[in-house]
Amino acid sequence: MTIPALNKHLEGLELLVVEDDATSALLISRILTLHGAHVEIAVNGSDGLLKYQEHRYPIIITDINMPVMNGLELVRRIKELDPDAQVIATSANRETDCLISAIELGFSDYVLKPLEIEKLILSVKRCRDIMVVRQQLASEREKFRTVVDCLGEGIAIKDLDYRILYQNRALTEMFGDFTGSACYEMFDNSAPCEGCPTALTLQDGEIHSSCKSKLSAGSILHVESTSSLLRDSRGTVTGVVTIIRDVSDRIKNEQMIRDMAFHDPLTALANRRLFEDRLEQSIAKCHRYGMKFGLLNLDLDDFKTINDELGHESGDFVLQETAERLKSCCQRDLDTISRHGGDEFCIIFTDCGERTELEELAKTILQVFSKPIRYRDADIHITTSIGISIFPDDGSDSKSLVEAADKAMYSAKRAGRNTYKFFESSATLS
Repeated sequence: MTIPALNKHLEGLELLVVEDDATSALLISRILTLHGAHVEIAVNGSDGLLKYQEHRYPIIITDINMPVMNGLELVRRIKELDPDAQVIATSANRETDCLISAIELGFSDYVLKPLEIEKLILSVKRCRDIMVVRQQLASEREKFRTVVDCLGEGIAIKDLDYRILYQNRALTEMFGDFTGSACYEMFDNSAPCEGCPTALTLQDGEIHSSCKSKLSAGSILHVESTSSLLRDSRGTVTGVVTIIRDVSDRIKNEQMIRDMAFHDPLTALANRRLFEDRLEQSIAKCHRYGMKFGLLNLDLDDFKTINDELGHESGDFVLQETAERLKSCCQRDLDTISRHGGDEFCIIFTDCGERTELEELAKTILQVFSKPIRYRDADIHITTSIGISIFPDDGSDSKSLVEAADKAMYSAKRAGRNTYKFFESSATLS
């Protein structure tokens, strides 16, 4: 047996040698030790298993034919404890069945006896290199997991059947753990969602995005999903990676901007811009279906006195209370209540076929305004004057309809306030 030139190739490496032949065990141990390894010897498979259970040696060199427990059974038991354990078989048995059994059990190498030390050392080095590569991969995976888990965006890796193979911490915080489940189950669906970016990406290979919403913990979660194909080293499509962003704050901010653009900040009623749009829509609809609707123009009586005598804070409170009282009188979603600035309000009362409906609404409004407004332990009495125009009787376009309601409101003012008037074509302003 030729002993190769010695160096410390195996410095710090721990090995377990399982060999019932004391001479062979001692020889292997000495050679590996001279190359820098730390070696423990077990005299049979049973002894080897006990030593491995006490200390998980990364590399095991074992004979196949041993008393008490043979090498095949030993490796089977070790692989149950650690599938990644590196095992080198030594045996004089050249039978094919034995070699196949060793391969099936996951032996890393098979060295025939009588041993050639060079081949054994080479096998140990290969096992060590495999361990180093696995450790590097494990380290890279851990780095990847750490980086991905630090992201604020959810990430899901899915197979070709939409099953989630991996999801990061952010996605778990959004939806819970759906690993092993189909991605659409996150949205309580039994099939891919409509416009599903994963389905579209699998169809054409392009990157696709979509927005979805889900009721979560009593609030609506809005997310934006972007999917792209996942390929292996040969370019074969193996699945889809999806980035999921929580856009709830963005949606909320966009809605806030829209509200600021179309609603009065003091009363939260529609502003003039939204009112004009709704008025045009009502005109178009009623033109199409031959219907009528009413426009009420309201102005608070002597509102300037409240601001002058009680201050603007009290005036703002009165305007807010006015908005609430108008909403209590007109609760249909299809109607529009708006504030045009100052103490002027308008109501688009749709689908009113009879003049009597508008008259009843005006009377109801006057009735609710007959009750004083309580502010800081004081009662504020306020009334309103109401002008009413009807489409298409008093105007077929928005401008003429608004002017008619405005003229009718001034007629109510001249009539003593705290009343309503319909537009009369013969009415003039004084």
